[in-house]
Amino acid sequence: MKQTTCRNLRGACDAVITGETAAAMGAASKQHVMQMLQAGDAAHKQAMDEMMQLSQADQEKWYGEFVAGFAALPDA
Repeated sequence: MKQTTCRNLRGACDAVITGETAAAMGAASKQHVMQMLQAGDAAHKQAMDEMMQLSQADQEKWYGEFVAGFAALPDA
């Protein structure tokens, strides 16, 4: 299992996000962000809005870079 922070995933805080795969970590990150949005957290709303303002190509590039670097993340 690997770990990183919400902030390292273009988020707004230092909450630790873990996952066995890049896809699992992405799902955990999404769940964290949704929880923070439901709690009314403005910083996470801003981070999500900034990510959504990226073009589809830029979002795919970012995700590809994340997947490529997944193995180098620290173990949880």
